[in-house]
Amino acid sequence: MPEPHWKMRKSFSRSALRGQKGFSEIDLKLEMVSQDALRRTLFPLGGLTKDFVKKIAAENRLHHVLQKKESMGICFVGKRNFENFILQYLQPRPGKFISIEDNRVLGTHKGWFLYTLGQRARIGGLREPWYVVEKDGTKGDVFVAPRTDHPALYRDLLRTSRVHWIAEEPPAALVRDKMMECHFRFRHQMALVCRLLQRG
Repeated sequence: MPEPHWKMRKSFSRSALRGQKGFSEIDLKLEMVSQDALRRTLFPLGGLTKDFVKKIAAENRLHHVLQKKESMGICFVGKRNFENFILQYLQPRPGKFISIEDNRVLGTHKGWFLYTLGQRARIGGLREPWYVVEKDGTKGDVFVAPRTDHPALYRDLLRTSRVHWIAEEPPAALVRDKMMECHFRFRHQMALVCRLLQRG
């Protein structure tokens, strides 16, 4: 007698697949989920939009589901001052804004963790805008460059470590060839771009 379908499926490794528009945030939330947890989890809504799922819930009188607030990450702090919001949870760690061009100290800030790469650094007393290029969390320095087209703001290489493969093992092509094409994004709603992944 053949095994039940669910038992046969238990032996397969799981993968993260992109759902329809409106569910794009889930791929970021699953990045550290183990194979063991994924084997015991069902995601039956991958082919449906969020609005359609809400309509199904309403038609089936699942009002308690509809009333739940959606999960929100740090990107959804609302219309408030980001710096003030973060400083409610972290102690200020004053540091310096340093020019990437000549290492001049251009001003001071309340903490390197308040800035993201590419963000405009509001430095008092300067006529032109400067943008965050690098951050030194040990010293607390934030390196900045003038203009949005400054070469220091662009990278053609990204190094990473502690990679978590949802399927537990790296893709066979990467193991075999030490490189493979993949889709990549570094911001939540950024369009996926094709990049070359190399295993070092």
